[in-house]
Amino acid sequence: MQEAIDTGSTYNELPLLITGSGSVTVTEPNRCPGGSPDYKIVNCVGGTGRLVFQEREIQLQEGVAILYFSHTASISCEISETLSIKYLTFTGYLLPAFLQALHIANLSVFQLDPAPQMLIDEIILSQQSTRQERIFTGSALLYMLLIKLKLSKDLYLVPERKEHTPKLSSILTYIKQNYHLDISLSMLAGQLYITEQHLNRMFKKEYAMTPLDFLTRYRLLKAKEMLIHEDAMTANDIAKAVGFNSASYFGSVFKKHEGCSPMVLRKSYKASKSNSAIEASR
Repeated sequence: MQEAIDTGSTYNELPLLITGSGSVTVTEPNRCPGGSPDYKIVNCVGGTGRLVFQEREIQLQEGVAILYFSHTASISCEISETLSIKYLTFTGYLLPAFLQALHIANLSVFQLDPAPQMLIDEIILSQQSTRQERIFTGSALLYMLLIKLKLSKDLYLVPERKEHTPKLSSILTYIKQNYHLDISLSMLAGQLYITEQHLNRMFKKEYAMTPLDFLTRYRLLKAKEMLIHEDAMTANDIAKAVGFNSASYFGSVFKKHEGCSPMVLRKSYKASKSNSAIEASR
């Protein structure tokens, strides 16, 4: 679980601002993330339970996210098994008007698609740096996340979408569990006994990306986690661990999506941690 983020008074007037992020495992009732006066997004990534907001009950299961406002009354949490949660807290002068324009109300519930789920992970990763750039990165990703939540909510109002969701969910689960393997489009299509073209059309209509786009983005997300947390792993080690056949191809794909090489990203996080440690010792 991460601490609240020290954004500094200089940035308090940003239109959107991440103030906290992290993950928590809930093993006892009434132990959900709270205590902050800011807006919150709570995303269940494992287990089941329910949140009780005054007289309203919201069922929690994997993939469900809840957005609630700073003035929401006390929350209690009941769990039927260990509950794994990722959360964001945020503020900003733009939020009331922005959320109103998106028609996102207090206590909005979302069944998250892959894109917003990965954005939440990206925000949490970005805030682990102590460099000032994380503030602007977090703000940009938060803007994208809120837009994705709006689109996700609109799409779930389309009746025919529900027909394909369970089938494609099995593809998402397979990729998340086997991203380190050599996965092809034909292999994924074969699991549903459909053609590659049909799978591409279904997946893109549902998630606005192809299955292989999702595979690449998920591999890069796992690679970033390893770059930040696994100092002993080389770029070649990480490339193999996330399913790339060569370190050079991994590097080119990483730079295309992230704007820098894997080692540059690692050095930026290590430098920020070192500077933070020096400041703390003074």
